Amino acid sequence: ALVARRGLGETVRGPAVTDVAKNLKVACEFFTKGAKSYSEFKQQCVSLRIFAFAGVTAGCAFCLAWDPPKSSYWRRWGPSYWYHHIKTAFSSKPPLFLTSKVSHEVDVPSVVAAALFRGPVIRTT
Repeated sequence: ALVARRGLGETVRGPAVTDVAKNLKVACEFFTKGAKSYSEFKQQCVSLRIFAFAGVTAGCAFCLAWDPPKSSYWRRWGPSYWYHHIKTAFSSKPPLFLTSKVSHEVDVPSVVAAALFRGPVIRTT
C-alpha cells in the first residue's frame, strides 16, 4: 500500500502560544542568535509576532488615551464617556418609549379645513 504524506509546513514546533516565558526566550534569540534552519527561523518569527502584536496594540491604545481624536463621535462614545453611560443606565428617568396607550381627541375635518384654506392667497388684479 502506498501512503503519501503531504508536507504543508503546518506542523507545530517550539513552545505553545500560551507559554509566554519560552516564547520570550525564543523571540529574544531572534536578535541575539542566528537561526541554523528555516524551521528555527520560522519559530523565532512566530514567537516574536506574539510580542510585536501586543506591543503595537498597547502602543495604539496608549496613543488614543494620551491624545484622543477631537471628533464628536469619539467624545460621545470614547472611554472617557463610559462613566456617564453607566451612570445614566442606572438612574431613574422617564422611559424612552410609551408605557401605555395615548389617546388624543382631534377634530380632523376642522384641522384639514384650516390647513387647506390658510394656504397662500394669490390675488389677481
